[in-house]
Amino acid sequence: MIYTLAFASNDGENVNEHFGSARSFTIAELDTDKEDCEITEQREVTPPCQGGFHETEGFAQVIKQLEGADVIVAQRAGPGAKKYISEQGIKVYEIPLTIEQAICLLMEDKCWEVDKWLSHTKN
Repeated sequence: MIYTLAFASNDGENVNEHFGSARSFTIAELDTDKEDCEITEQREVTPPCQGGFHETEGFAQVIKQLEGADVIVAQRAGPGAKKYISEQGIKVYEIPLTIEQAICLLMEDKCWEVDKWLSHTKN
């Protein structure tokens, strides 16, 4: 199966942004059959958190801008964001490492086998 991963990153190398304040996500495609992952693009988003305050519409806008993402990886995500994201059928992980290290960790732990990243009907 192929999963789309979105990493909250301001430099394209590190998972260094809080989900609510991230302005950019690095997108990668993970092929679980080949156990291979390739970074495909950078997507700019409008951060839903403005000075500690956010609304559900802001979360919805980011999810729309990350269309197709099965997994979101951020340095941190608040409880409201986690709840909203999971309600959309998207898995969220907090992994404050480099993107490469985060990919290795996800592949090493084979997270998709544990929870199927809630997207088993996509491919």
